[in-house]
Amino acid sequence: MAVIEQLRIEVRDGERTDGDIESLLRNMDSLRADLLQLDVEDVARSAAGPAPPGSRSGALEQVNALLVTLTAVPALLHQVVTVVDKWRGHTADSGAPPTVSLTFGDRRLELSGGDPEEQRRMAALWLGACTTAERRRQDDG
Repeated sequence: MAVIEQLRIEVRDGERTDGDIESLLRNMDSLRADLLQLDVEDVARSAAGPAPPGSRSGALEQVNALLVTLTAVPALLHQVVTVVDKWRGHTADSGAPPTVSLTFGDRRLELSGGDPEEQRRMAALWLGACTTAERRRQDDG
């Protein structure tokens, strides 16, 4: 029987305001559609938790997170990161791409501005750590 795991994806865009919720919803729907093209079990909306200190509204927190259900973890994590990275580039419009946090178990990766090559190195390290931990967990289970 396949092991089911969940990956949480949260999107933060410091330039968005409450009036941009419809735009964020469209972008999140686009990301969700892209992720559903992969062999994932499901991609659902998830509340992101409390709004960051100093933010103007809690409304954005209701639309900025997705929960991806995976069965083939090592194979799919890399694909998900690739899809998210491409999506960030497409949604940047004329500004900086949004910050995206991926949380798998107790491991978290944050993709934000900065050097694309450094972002790829960080993602590769995160993927390696997640994959190793998942294989150990499956061997122990």
